[in-house]
Amino acid sequence: MSASTLDHSTSREPHTVSTACASLHHDEIARLCEVFHREGFVHIPGIIPGRAPALRATIDRFFADQRLVASHHRNDDIVMVRLFELDDEFLDLVSAEPFISIAEHLLGEQCHLIAQNVVRNPPGRAIDHFHVDDELHTPLPAEIAAHDPRMRVPLHVFTIQILLSDVPDVAHGPTQFVPGSHYSGRLPDDPHAPTWGGTGARSILGKAGDIYLHNGQCWHRGAPNASDQTRYLLQHAYGKRWVAQRFYPFTGYTLPEHVRSRISHDPRAQRILGQHPKGAYG
Repeated sequence: MSASTLDHSTSREPHTVSTACASLHHDEIARLCEVFHREGFVHIPGIIPGRAPALRATIDRFFADQRLVASHHRNDDIVMVRLFELDDEFLDLVSAEPFISIAEHLLGEQCHLIAQNVVRNPPGRAIDHFHVDDELHTPLPAEIAAHDPRMRVPLHVFTIQILLSDVPDVAHGPTQFVPGSHYSGRLPDDPHAPTWGGTGARSILGKAGDIYLHNGQCWHRGAPNASDQTRYLLQHAYGKRWVAQRFYPFTGYTLPEHVRSRISHDPRAQRILGQHPKGAYG
C-alpha cells in the first residue's frame, strides 16, 4: 500500500531536505560522540523544536487510520513503523542534518537507515523493563567481569531518539539509561532497578525537539508514564552497511516507488535508504 494511496504523502519535487533542523559543527559532533561511546547515550537539546507540533499531529493521524494496520505500519497500539513511506516530512528527516552526519561519524559513510519508528505512549503505558535492543551483541563469560574500558565496545547499530513532546520530569516517562552498562557484556541485573559500576539509571529529561543518541546495548527503558500527557518519541535507527535493514517483510521488502522517485535526485538520501554501490559479498 503506497503513501499516495493512503493520501499521506505530500508532493514536493525534487526531494529536498528541510533546513529547519539546528546545525552541529563537525568538532561538536565528534565531542558528543565521544560522550556517547563512553556513557552509551548523550542528550543534544534544541535540534528540531519548531517541527514537533506538526509531526505529532501527523502521527496522530496515522494512528487513527486503520488501513495502516493492514499495511503493517502499525505494530501495536503504541508503535508505528516505516514512517518515511507515509509522509515526506519523515522521509526528509532520515537524511537531514545533523542526523546524517552523526550517523556517518559513528558508523561510516556507507551506513544506512534500518528503521524509522515512533512510540506514542499515553498515560499508563510504557516499555518499562530494562533491556538491551534486539540481542546482546558482545556477551562475556562469567569469569570476565567487563569489557576493558580502554577499548570501545564495537558499535554496529545506534538510534537517534527525537523527543516530540516535553519530558520535564520522571512522571512523564523519560528514557532511562544505566551509564556505561554497554561495557558489561551482560543483560540487566535487575529489570526494574539495575546498577552498573555502582551507578543506577539516569533519566533523559528534555523538551520537544531535543534528541539523544542511544546505544541499544546500554541498559535502558521507558519509565512509566505517570503524567496526564501522551509521550511522543521518534526513532531513527542506523546500521553499518552489512547490517540488514528492518523493513517488514524483510527479505521481501521493496522500497516503494513513490519513495524511490522522491529521492531520485539525492544520492546521499538514496544511500541512507539502502541503495548502495556494489560491494563485499555481492
